[in-house]
Amino acid sequence: MSDPSTPPVPTDRAGLEKDIAETRARLAETADALAAKADVKGQAQAKVEDLKVTAQHKVADVRQQATAKVHDVSAGAPGSAKQQSGALIAGIVVVTAVAVWLVVRKR
Repeated sequence: MSDPSTPPVPTDRAGLEKDIAETRARLAETADALAAKADVKGQAQAKVEDLKVTAQHKVADVRQQATAKVHDVSAGAPGSAKQQSGALIAGIVVVTAVAVWLVVRKR
């Protein structure tokens, strides 16, 4: 009872050695895949890195949007340039803090 999907076993030495080498390569790939699945710590670290990068992008986007919004608002706001700069910095700090808080809260 042989499996029809299994190729015939070679009878010459070179063919056998080639077949053995291919089988070892497939076995090594399978073992590596199983080891990667079993590496929970590695998977967790990869997920943390992904979340960190995502959070950094979100913070950068929010910071850019906040800066643009504060700039638009401060251009029409009364007061000296120094007062407007202080308001701009305060706005950026607040928006950044809220963005970081939202990212940390989602974890």
